[in-house]
Amino acid sequence: MTGKYQDRPSMRYDTHGRVAQNKSSNSGVLKFLLGFLIPYVVINGLVLLFVIQTPSIHPDEPDTKDYLSADVSFKVSSVLPLKSLTATIEGQEVPLEKDGSTYKCTVTTNGNLNVTAVAINNMTKSSHIQVNLLDEANPVIDEDSVVLGAGYLEFEVSDTQSGVDWDSIYGVDSLGNNLKPTDINKTTGRVTFSMAADSIAVYVRDFAKNEAQANFSVN
Repeated sequence: MTGKYQDRPSMRYDTHGRVAQNKSSNSGVLKFLLGFLIPYVVINGLVLLFVIQTPSIHPDEPDTKDYLSADVSFKVSSVLPLKSLTATIEGQEVPLEKDGSTYKCTVTTNGNLNVTAVAINNMTKSSHIQVNLLDEANPVIDEDSVVLGAGYLEFEVSDTQSGVDWDSIYGVDSLGNNLKPTDINKTTGRVTFSMAADSIAVYVRDFAKNEAQANFSVN
């Protein structure tokens, strides 16, 4: 009988008489978690974040003061440093100015401004900003509004972007006289000339310096 009891494994009990757990087993699990599993998950998570992290671009609406050029600004957010940042419009590179996380550029033509940000992990983000507020069109002289008679000419002119530069309007008649309008109605856009000749060439500019020309003849 004595030998049989000696072959049984020794049991440990806590103060309440319950079998105490094996601390070495718990210690092994804890070492596995702290020494391998958690560092493995953290390191691989950081590697994955590094690999897939992509910059983001937040553009503002283009703005212009003179319809000759437009200012475009945008913010770039990136957890990783940028490797490069470029802006092109219709294939032409546009210089950028940096102010903190905001970048600015000035364009002098309408078109699609393409901004491309590349992070150091080579992940790329592109944003397309449409610029269409620059005035590249001539003022419009309405042919249907023309009234031409002996000694006078009337017509209507308009410009929907920068506006008609009323002070720029002049005419040159077939006698070589340089004429200014005798009356301009800026509300309706109607322009009146008095002339002694039988034909006249009229010139009208807008505030973006685009010029329209039209020739009128009594014959």
